[in-house]
Amino acid sequence: MRRSTREYETALLVDGEVLVIEGIVYRGRTMLDEEGAERFAPLERWATTVAESLGRPVTWRAEAKNEPEARGTARPGEVLQNRLAL
Repeated sequence: MRRSTREYETALLVDGEVLVIEGIVYRGRTMLDEEGAERFAPLERWATTVAESLGRPVTWRAEAKNEPEARGTARPGEVLQNRLAL
């Protein structure tokens, strides 16, 4: 069976602001599985990698149709955090 996907507006934030490093804006559209416990795992991994690189917490968020769907915060040196569905 083919999985269904959904488009999300996604972003990484530091101190409440969209992250920008050397002109690269960490915000865009991402296709993720529409259902399932691990649908936001790619965003968690992305935030964790960036948090490790920066040495500070990075928050990820996903919105669909301008409505918050989920968000979480990755901290350097920590394992993936449980996501908070909004």
